[in-house]
Amino acid sequence: MKRYTKAKTLLESLMTIPDYRVDIGKVEYPLAEVLFMVIFALLKGNTTFKEIFGWMIYNKDNPVLKEIFEKDEVKMPSKSTLHN
Repeated sequence: MKRYTKAKTLLESLMTIPDYRVDIGKVEYPLAEVLFMVIFALLKGNTTFKEIFGWMIYNKDNPVLKEIFEKDEVKMPSKSTLHN
């Protein structure tokens, strides 16, 4: 049985959103992953950029996120990058 099937389905859906950021080749933070984390931060009641960023930093080593993103390390954008 696959773990986190619904979360992975959400991530796949977020991957269909076009990424219009400048310098796409330089982007270290995939849009789908950032949106995924923002959604869960919002669900936890974090509504400001500062709170969302805090939630993301707190959860960057979360083994569940690593498994969903299929990565050994989840990189987090800076607060100003997230805000932009």
